[in-house]
Amino acid sequence: MTIGERIKTLRKKNDMTQEKLADFLHVSYQAVSKWECGIANPDLSLIVPLTRLFNVSADELLGLTNEEVDERKAYFDAEYFDFWMKDDSEADLEIARQAVAEYPSDFRYLHWLASDEWYVGYSPKYYNTEKGKELLESSVKHNLMILENCDEPDMKKQAISGLVYTYSSMDNLDEAKKYAEMYPEDGQIDRDDLLMSCLRGEEQESLRKKIFHKKLIQLSFSLESLWRNSVPPFHEALDAHETMIKAVITDGNYQRLHGNLSDIYLERAKISMQNNDPDEAIKNLTVCLNHANEFDKMDKMGIEEYTCPILKGYRADYRNRRVLEFTHTEYIRDCIMDDKLFAPLYDRAEFKTIID
Repeated sequence: MTIGERIKTLRKKNDMTQEKLADFLHVSYQAVSKWECGIANPDLSLIVPLTRLFNVSADELLGLTNEEVDERKAYFDAEYFDFWMKDDSEADLEIARQAVAEYPSDFRYLHWLASDEWYVGYSPKYYNTEKGKELLESSVKHNLMILENCDEPDMKKQAISGLVYTYSSMDNLDEAKKYAEMYPEDGQIDRDDLLMSCLRGEEQESLRKKIFHKKLIQLSFSLESLWRNSVPPFHEALDAHETMIKAVITDGNYQRLHGNLSDIYLERAKISMQNNDPDEAIKNLTVCLNHANEFDKMDKMGIEEYTCPILKGYRADYRNRRVLEFTHTEYIRDCIMDDKLFAPLYDRAEFKTIID
């Protein structure tokens, strides 16, 4: 109920006409009619006289009873919970505006409003229109309010990401990049993914390849964790691990992924020995040590540079890293010699050749 509707309810409850109420308050009956129709609201100076006239509290007159407040808050909370899934962002924007108007200190609602302003302002309907620009500028303003006034870390992270996306949408890439670089490394969004929206051309393409490489390495480690921690080895993960690497690196220039392939073929050699197939084990160990040797060559140079189409142009410099006391080849040899599975191979000439 609006305040005008409450005044109407209380007036009737007290058997008053609009004219009588107007006489008590020293206003025109037209003013009372406008309140009750929602055209206008009573002046602030009339709130106290109205509460005394109707014998109610200011909270009750303004609709601030605990029950009503709780119901209203529950309504907004429910709407906020899944606002990003709404089909009608414009309608949701109006609800967010109302939530912020009624609960201006709730930073969740301010985040909701800023997000909807970006959704609508950057939509095909309003992009590059005056209304769209106003909405994006308002989104920036509200995200800055959160960033400057809210102490909750997660809410500040959301405000930073909101500023990055909104400034990018406004083609203000310098401001977008400034806030992207402020985003913490432990945030819900990867900082590099956030930076992607701030860059254009070659810079964006270079970062895109960096992100892809990072996720390729992460997936490689995840697959390795699957087959390493399965007893017996998780063959599907082992096969998927090799297939994934070779599907991306189509020209054989595996760079640091030579190390992963070396580990894969060491595991294949173990499986061959478990299957009583020493000849296959020798073949797998040969491939394993070849990959280990290629990894060490690349590692010694300290530069990782791919030539396959997907990663061509990606380059990483490891020359300032801490140098390990042993090579990957030495590590693999130690693993082979320490594993009793390979003991039956020790006297074979082929085994001695590949180990030496």
